[in-house]
Amino acid sequence: MAAATATPAAASAKPAAGAEDQAEAVKRRLVDFYRAFADPHVDRAYYLSFTTKDYLLCEHGELLDRAGDLAMLDQVPADQVRHDGFDFRRVTVTGDLAYAVYFLEADITDSRNGPGTRRWLESAVMRREDGQWRCAVLHSTRIATPA
Repeated sequence: MAAATATPAAASAKPAAGAEDQAEAVKRRLVDFYRAFADPHVDRAYYLSFTTKDYLLCEHGELLDRAGDLAMLDQVPADQVRHDGFDFRRVTVTGDLAYAVYFLEADITDSRNGPGTRRWLESAVMRREDGQWRCAVLHSTRIATPA
């Protein structure tokens, strides 16, 4: 998947000074966030450094807080190998708030499920705290694989 894709409207709009740099910082932070939990032996303190204290995950029709998101990590097979690709469609930054909309594709292999590819359409609301972009809300919609 491409690292970033500009929409015609986004390409014609002139960003505010520094907005492009902040949009790139938001993208990097999201990519690093996924790297943090791609390893089932993730350092949980490191993982939590990517989220706000009031973090909310909206996934599979459920609302999960940080504790609920961490509990899902316990269900990841110990031998999982995951490689993520991002196709950013929009990143908008306004002061200390940003949102990103992107497609995520993950190639995942483990002994329980074997190899496979999963796809999601996601949006993230990011908040800059202590100079770092942190995820406040992550909404993830799984894209069904055609039969």
